[in-house]
Amino acid sequence: MWIPENTYINICKVAQEIYKNYYQEDRLNTISVGTAHRPMNCSYMLEIPEEYRAQGFSYYDNVVCDAIYTLYKYEQSRITPGDILQIMTMDEKARFYYTKGTVQKREKRLRESLKKLMNTRIVIDFREEVRLRELIDESGNLLEGLAGGALLPLEEAEEGKAYYFQEGRALPVYQYAETIRQIIRVPKELISPYGVLEKLEFSSTDEVIQLKRILIQRLEIMGNTRNNTNGQRIRYYGNGKEDGILPLIGIRKENFSMESTVSAKTGREKIESRGWKNKVHDVDKKVCQILDAYKECGYIEDYTQLRNGARGLVRGIEILGKVNRFSPRT
Repeated sequence: MWIPENTYINICKVAQEIYKNYYQEDRLNTISVGTAHRPMNCSYMLEIPEEYRAQGFSYYDNVVCDAIYTLYKYEQSRITPGDILQIMTMDEKARFYYTKGTVQKREKRLRESLKKLMNTRIVIDFREEVRLRELIDESGNLLEGLAGGALLPLEEAEEGKAYYFQEGRALPVYQYAETIRQIIRVPKELISPYGVLEKLEFSSTDEVIQLKRILIQRLEIMGNTRNNTNGQRIRYYGNGKEDGILPLIGIRKENFSMESTVSAKTGREKIESRGWKNKVHDVDKKVCQILDAYKECGYIEDYTQLRNGARGLVRGIEILGKVNRFSPRT
């Protein structure tokens, strides 16, 4: 498949509410989308099939939506799981592999995400934003301020081997985000394993795909001059169960077994998780390699690791200096 020059990331608050599972089902959810000086609200309602309610949504689902929107923007009518993977990785060499006709676990995860998103419906009421932001059409009239439909307006074909966009249907969360200019356009060089990231020592796994996009999303926000930031922290984990980027991509300390160790110096017993520490170190190594590449190409000036003491477990990174934004908002 041909890889476009850009992909897209939806940063609107409605998208964040969905993948962080902040919504209440079958109810009108009203969120603040303005500022202290200019307050305004947006409302939305989700209709989620019963079989997906306990499962909820994830940042992975959001990455899938971003990939589908990119294909939609480039007017691809027929798409396959392989096409979606290549947009997620921005790598035309990315492939799913089959063993004796069995669908690979990675592709199965993608298909399940698509099915959930295709069968979930949303209605968004942003008429207050339209009025207060004075959003008008080409004729000078206020926009309607309503969007609705399936999160992904796709039809499955060929037993899940292909999907088609429903004619005349837009992606409602992206329709809303476009209107308020909350979609960022990302050049493929910042995500593709070639170009600025060609020296990475790891492949484009689902975990790495998410890490790249989270970093870009955070860096773009930091680089917005209206935020007046200079040096910002990105935490891997925190005191709260959902604090940091690790829980965001499904990596939680409680999922790792705890072990008892005795200090050689003090003789005291300490309960800790070696698996958790190893995972944090692994993610940190990947993040640092990505940021080193971004530093080399001039996207960021510098960064430093954050630790709980000189020999403590790394807990995140802090971006130092200026972020030179590559990604204008659409």
